[in-house]
Amino acid sequence: MKRFHTALLAACAVLLSLTGCNKKPAPFGDFDNRVYIDQNTSVTTLLVKQSATTDERSFHAATPKPVEREVKLLFEADESLVAEYNRFYGEQAEMLPATYFEVTGGETSIAAGSTRSADVTVRFHDLGQLDTRSLHVLPVTLRSAEGIAVLESARTLYYVLRGAAIINVVADLEDSNYIAFDKVLDGQNASSKVLNGLNTLTMEALVRCHDYVLEPGIKTVMGIEGHCLIRISDNGLAPNQLQVVLPTSYGGGTNFTEASTCLIPANEWTHIAVTCDVAAGRVVVYINGEVALDKSGNSFSAINLGQPKNDGQGKAHYFNIGYSYASGRELHGEICECRIWNVVRTQEEIASHVYEVDPASEGLVAYWKFDEGTGDTIRDQTGNGNNGTADSPLKWTEVSLPETAPDAN
Repeated sequence: MKRFHTALLAACAVLLSLTGCNKKPAPFGDFDNRVYIDQNTSVTTLLVKQSATTDERSFHAATPKPVEREVKLLFEADESLVAEYNRFYGEQAEMLPATYFEVTGGETSIAAGSTRSADVTVRFHDLGQLDTRSLHVLPVTLRSAEGIAVLESARTLYYVLRGAAIINVVADLEDSNYIAFDKVLDGQNASSKVLNGLNTLTMEALVRCHDYVLEPGIKTVMGIEGHCLIRISDNGLAPNQLQVVLPTSYGGGTNFTEASTCLIPANEWTHIAVTCDVAAGRVVVYINGEVALDKSGNSFSAINLGQPKNDGQGKAHYFNIGYSYASGRELHGEICECRIWNVVRTQEEIASHVYEVDPASEGLVAYWKFDEGTGDTIRDQTGNGNNGTADSPLKWTEVSLPETAPDAN
């Protein structure tokens, strides 16, 4: 009996080797190949501001495994899918009028042996003329695919256009975080030159300080320690008293503040602006567009924010946003719309452009909007390339600025 079982097991082993081991699995799996839009989400929302003009989004089609022959694809806008979008998402959107968009590269293909098509680009234009009181949607769908099945669940993209506030996201410099510029504003990079030798200057920032602004200790808005700096509080000052440091012609820096007018509230959006005319010896501080301090007759020297300032111990201090001198002096609050100009802005210009300015404005040499909403790099919107880097991962906060006053009724 034992010999019989041994023979049976041996026969089974031979049979398995003949039937199973000779059949090699397909390298990409044994399934039907299907084409689909390779994007993480089928809905992309565009926040349209009154100042908006254009926008552009791209995508491509893909297959799980290489196609055996060229697959021709056609992508088109499809108004008939608006009703499907509304039904699925519970919206009452309208089709985006054809005058506001164009689909480029909609006739594309996946080459034989490939798994990816060329990019299809949807360009939006004249968005500032769009009536954002209504919700608009643009469905772009894979109309046809030659010789291959389509994955229906990934056949269509919906571009949703909603009216937006001027500012929709800001950075929260919590947990002692700040933005460093030592890699670009080091006095060596060509990009740093635009911030040196400034004899006329305007610095601006829009901040919402946390409760910490009411506690003792220095909180820094931006600048360079011992040279040109906007900070909150100092020895002998109220915890929330704004102070400005500017360089003098005889070396060192001079501090400017007013105990009764230079006060920064907690948990309120506050616009801070400082102007300096070196030749005239005049410094003006504005809070929310109103003059908080105006002093003339000073002896200033040219301002250099593009290079470090060495202190008495030989330590180099660089331009930062939300940091100066040493840890413990961070801002602790939300921030956006940081700007540096090589001109003295008027009170009217400052008060009228709290929430945004044209990056191409004359005299604007650095502009950090803090509107990225993701990542740890803060882009210089002027194109001068002086991007900042967060010391630690940033927290981003959604906002809607300017805030509207509550309805009195």
